[in-house]
Amino acid sequence: MPNQSIQSPSGKEMFLVTNRTTTNIENKEIKKIFVSRERIEILISDSRLISIGSQFGHTSMAIDGTVYGRAHGGWDIDTRENYLFRQQVKMHRDTWGYSLAISKIEKENILKEIKKRAAENKPYKLDSNSCSSNIAEILEFAGIPAYDPRYGLPVVSPADLMVGLSHSKRLTKKETYPKK
Repeated sequence: MPNQSIQSPSGKEMFLVTNRTTTNIENKEIKKIFVSRERIEILISDSRLISIGSQFGHTSMAIDGTVYGRAHGGWDIDTRENYLFRQQVKMHRDTWGYSLAISKIEKENILKEIKKRAAENKPYKLDSNSCSSNIAEILEFAGIPAYDPRYGLPVVSPADLMVGLSHSKRLTKKETYPKK
């Protein structure tokens, strides 16, 4: 079989690995294959000058109705509803949600990495163990680029994640949760 390739809709070149008949009809049209996808949402809240470390904003991750985020005292784990209520009402912050399509294995890896980091509970550091750096590293661990390190400071900020996620091919939905 000669080296055959086709161009995918996203522009990637794909190579023919095998040629197999999947139906007993003569229809030679390309058939769509539907892959089961999971969803996670990265929640980025705006800055808050009166809170230590929140001058740049806050970042967390919602998975199956639970929100995980690194805070000064440790990992903050709450329901999505309670988390958004705190951000919108108690802290009076706007929050933006970036929904990403991921595989079941990627979700499992993300949850495993979050649980590992929460168990370690290393001290909070703005430059290396912040809410944003943890979310960026966890996504990178699962193979999902979340920001471009070429265009920012050595510190990952919520704004860096907003830019990176806005350009992600995994982005399926962007939503705003305004302060109340």
